[in-house]
Amino acid sequence: MGILDELMGGGQRQKEYRDFVGRYEQGNPSEGYSDQEVLKRYGDVSHAVPSDQYAQAAIEALGKLSPEERAAFVKMLQERAAARGVALPGQVAPEPKELGEVLTDLHGKPGQLRDILVSGDAQPQEQAQPSNPIIDILASPQAKAVLAGIAAMVVKRVMQGSSRTA
Repeated sequence: MGILDELMGGGQRQKEYRDFVGRYEQGNPSEGYSDQEVLKRYGDVSHAVPSDQYAQAAIEALGKLSPEERAAFVKMLQERAAARGVALPGQVAPEPKELGEVLTDLHGKPGQLRDILVSGDAQPQEQAQPSNPIIDILASPQAKAVLAGIAAMVVKRVMQGSSRTA
């Protein structure tokens, strides 16, 4: 039984994910959960759906960010992709549809999008905060909001679909 089947079947897992979606939909999309929870939820569901459903979830998640937040996300994405030798389209507009397509393409190679958005080795060791390794796993609040949003939108669609007949 896969994660999507579990979400449609009800039970504790569905309750946990319903809670996650609720927290995402309340207030700022980058707040209400830890980076670890976002990465886990994203990892659980992002590859469980076809690319067209992933793309739609990405567009919806990006639509919740302000134009300024999307512009900051694009800038960070371009810088981090370049630092890792990942080619992005020449001009990436901070519009949900176009940016969603870029994220879907990056997502097509398992782990690539996550590797770009996770801080990891991007900052010099002396700038890292070894006192609390739990914070700042993701490169920016926008990165956290986007991954949380994609996971939340995938889950929301799956759970809504479970109440309908196909």
